[in-house]
Amino acid sequence: MRNHLYFLLIFFLFSCDEETSIEDNFVVEAFLFQGEPIDDVKVFKAKLYNSSDTTEEVISDAKVKIIYDGDNYELDYDVNSMKYVYNNNDLNIISNKQYGLEVTVNDRTATSQTSVPTKPIGLLLSENKIIIPELVLSRALPTILANLYENARAKISWDNPNNEYHYLTIKYMGDSENPIFSDELPAGVGNFFENFSIVSEPTKDKEYSIIGLSLKNYGRYKVSLFKINQDYVSLFENQEQDSNELNEPPSNIINAFGVFSAFASDTTSFEIVKE
Repeated sequence: MRNHLYFLLIFFLFSCDEETSIEDNFVVEAFLFQGEPIDDVKVFKAKLYNSSDTTEEVISDAKVKIIYDGDNYELDYDVNSMKYVYNNNDLNIISNKQYGLEVTVNDRTATSQTSVPTKPIGLLLSENKIIIPELVLSRALPTILANLYENARAKISWDNPNNEYHYLTIKYMGDSENPIFSDELPAGVGNFFENFSIVSEPTKDKEYSIIGLSLKNYGRYKVSLFKINQDYVSLFENQEQDSNELNEPPSNIINAFGVFSAFASDTTSFEIVKE
């Protein structure tokens, strides 16, 4: 049931200062999810923004703690995911609660705090099925695609009485590929519709329209609606800033770079079927 937010590529724009060389600093990406295990904490070496080396150097020997209600909970490094995880079941991520983070690499300790949002409310789908008939190459195909683009949709809606930020993801749940656009169709047809995003940006809106043709496969999809806190919103907004105008990297980590944020989510699902 875990939902990974792979939708955001975080570009940290590092600069050296007089007190600490870039080689001695590090980056933390730590995300908590309401009601879910802690398994999304990553620590890696910092680099200059203009470095030609784009490979992340993961730090596997850091000491990582989550702090809640005055108690410390130590995380273990997982070789498979290359992230730090908490393997016990005595720590719950609860809405409206505050959590601390402490990461020590060598003699350098970084800290941060974040609060967990409340769960989204009122998540609804206008349709639980989107019908897209089998597509075959013919003279009528452009007309069929135009009609499907307009009508093969479903609307996702939710309540947002406090004008809070939300984020939406749509994930294919099938075990194997069942493509809507077969190999018999020109490649450009499917590529055109794939340009329509299936992942929203942080928004205060209360609805989102799913374009059926923007998805790759027939089958079931899971819709996850996340309520996000200001830490994550600020990071997203800073992502598109010009590096020449950015004096400090977008970060809420003290004594290092990175982000520590929390999310709460609700889910629903729909299918794309041929008839």
